[in-house]
Amino acid sequence: MKSPHCFILLYILVLATLFSCGPKEASKKYKIGFSQCVSNDAWRKAMHDEMYRELSFYPDLSLEIKDAKGDNATQIRQIKELVESGIDLLIVSPNESSPITPIVEEVFQNGTPVIVVDRKTSSNLYSAYVGGNNYEVGFTAGQYIRNLLNGKGEILEIWGLRGSSPAVERHRGLLNAFQGSDINIVTEISGQWEKDTAKNQLRAHLLKENIPEFDLIFGHNDVMAIGAHEICNALNIHHKKFLGVDALPGPYGGIQAVTDDVLDATFFYPTGGDKSIEVAHKILKGEYFEKENILQTAVVDSSNVRIIKQQTDKIIDQQDNITRQRDRINIQMEIYKNQRTFLFVFGLTLVVAIISLAYIFKSLRDKQEINEEVNNPRGKPTRHYWSIEYF
Repeated sequence: MKSPHCFILLYILVLATLFSCGPKEASKKYKIGFSQCVSNDAWRKAMHDEMYRELSFYPDLSLEIKDAKGDNATQIRQIKELVESGIDLLIVSPNESSPITPIVEEVFQNGTPVIVVDRKTSSNLYSAYVGGNNYEVGFTAGQYIRNLLNGKGEILEIWGLRGSSPAVERHRGLLNAFQGSDINIVTEISGQWEKDTAKNQLRAHLLKENIPEFDLIFGHNDVMAIGAHEICNALNIHHKKFLGVDALPGPYGGIQAVTDDVLDATFFYPTGGDKSIEVAHKILKGEYFEKENILQTAVVDSSNVRIIKQQTDKIIDQQDNITRQRDRINIQMEIYKNQRTFLFVFGLTLVVAIISLAYIFKSLRDKQEINEEVNNPRGKPTRHYWSIEYF
């Protein structure tokens, strides 16, 4: 008869095979910290959504977002907190270029990779940049305005945050596109990227006496341009044209505003949320990556808005399906983990039971041998009768 130890070894090998066939855990988990300048607008929320959707493809990455709420001092403090928490990589969208540059340089020089998103710093001490070419956005908008107004007209420009690189570069591109034409920027208003701020500033301006006439309002983003349209309607100012930037999909985005004739045109400005996670993964895995990742712009107006809206609506549906599938996968993984734990406990219980039975079997056999020696002290041969009674 085989030794009971053989059966114990067999069960241990079966258990080891069972658990080695499960999905392998990632060798290392990476933590990404994202310092967001502000999170209360639709464009920034779209950026976060894109980041989380992209993260579903990289289970070895985790993300922590801190919102500076438009305050430079808060953003500097939060970046330090993220670094102290042990992040492996920093993503930052600077509130303003100059004040945030020193802390970004410090983090980068201390060995933590840094990805700058949307708004640039004042130096090139970072690992990678992901964002649109804001000068190109302004220049493209300026060329479109030249054609729309036949090379002659007056512009009211609603700025974003004046110290931020997108606002500065969009304004510069706009001015250069107007060179050689009879188009002039007669009024500049600071909207700070916010719809309510832009509405209040524009209302106060339009209620003044002897304001310069204008033909078109160009907002540095869609929400400010949409707010300008609302104020002009409320004040019975009609026959003006409205242009914005972002071209977000969805019921409240710029594409819908063009569809509803609220905006005459908008210009794509991708958030770069998904691209920043992709680049972050390449950096952390030691793979090749581009330092400058420039996202392209394009105009959306009445000539193409219908087909673009169909495409973006389909993309939104697909993204929702991806989110639902990811949630289902997470649920199935949780069920799998619970079942695996149950099988592990069951296997251990089975092994303990086998060991116990083997011990009992060996004890009974030893006892029988002892009894035989006692009953047969002269060593006469004895026939063995094994039956289930011994168990």
